Amino acid sequence: MADITRTAEADSITKADLAELGNVTGPAVSIYMPTARGGAEVRENPIRAKALIKDAEAGLKANGASEEAAAEILGPLVALLEDHEFWRYLADGLAMYAAEGFWRAYRLTIDFPEVAYVSDRLAVLPVVSAGMHQDDFLLLALSQNRVRLFEATFATMREIDLGSIPASIEDISGETTPPPHQQQHFGAGGGGVMHSHGTGAEVGGVQLDKFLRQVAQGLGEVLEPNDRRPVVVAAVAEYLPTLREHLTYPHLLGEAVAGNPDTSRPDELHERAWAIVHPALRARSEADAERFGDAIGAGRALAGGGSDILHAARDGRVDTLLLTRRRCTADHGPDDLDSAVGRVLATSGTVLVVDTLPKDVAEGAILRF
Repeated sequence: MADITRTAEADSITKADLAELGNVTGPAVSIYMPTARGGAEVRENPIRAKALIKDAEAGLKANGASEEAAAEILGPLVALLEDHEFWRYLADGLAMYAAEGFWRAYRLTIDFPEVAYVSDRLAVLPVVSAGMHQDDFLLLALSQNRVRLFEATFATMREIDLGSIPASIEDISGETTPPPHQQQHFGAGGGGVMHSHGTGAEVGGVQLDKFLRQVAQGLGEVLEPNDRRPVVVAAVAEYLPTLREHLTYPHLLGEAVAGNPDTSRPDELHERAWAIVHPALRARSEADAERFGDAIGAGRALAGGGSDILHAARDGRVDTLLLTRRRCTADHGPDDLDSAVGRVLATSGTVLVVDTLPKDVAEGAILRF
């Protein structure tokens, strides 16, 4: 399993970023390369990047760009080579883009091949899965003494801010109301005496219920509108029914990482959580592919054909663009599908990466009309 303790070096890509990348027109440069996280190979990262930038420069000139124009396009990437802080903290792969008046660089947990493309558009497909966060999930590690929330992928995990989630049972807000079966009787002197038909554990039960309710409410506030990230809970079994009762989120997974998470290292929690998440993500991919198959049968889909999909996307007809994982690699240069990603997202459509599609096509689109 990949190192999950150094995930702050991975940059975030949003849907807005993908839309922006997909709508850049050329001449445009897309550079991908694997990067070393540690050891002597770290010093080679900027050296190899410099060589790829030189390849891109040659490509721009071969496509008719003047030396001045090529220098202007690649200038920000050349300057990045001198940003020693940037090169100190890397993930598994680096994606760099440049066009006239535009550049971006993303450190990602993707093991890219080493390649530079010069085209009239950017190669967006290799970073779609990262931008759509389809392999992302949340892990809620929950005990009375400590609450932690992690964002994770198959290879990374980082702790994030709790927001309004209480950090422990001592952090819950408001007063706990005694159970109805506890009554207070006042004598003639006005002194009150509490009579309980149970034990002190019942008062603790009220506090626990309130704690779990506030955890569920706070987690609901962390989740974004239209969030599809699976949520895995790591907690003792008796907490789960109450938590699920108060968290009305369709992607809360039924299976949990059982036991007190305080006794497990983060990498152990990650490994056990991924074993639960992976089958759920695979089932979701199969359901998305089945929905595409149904759309084909109803005459509301395009099966394959990047140029046809791009044409439909430009007309705002694409509701969902589906790309197979074999299509989302950096092994080929940019084409119409890279532009289609930008157009679909710019028109409020959805882009999904799936394992396979019916009819063994590499890409497809579900149409609005």
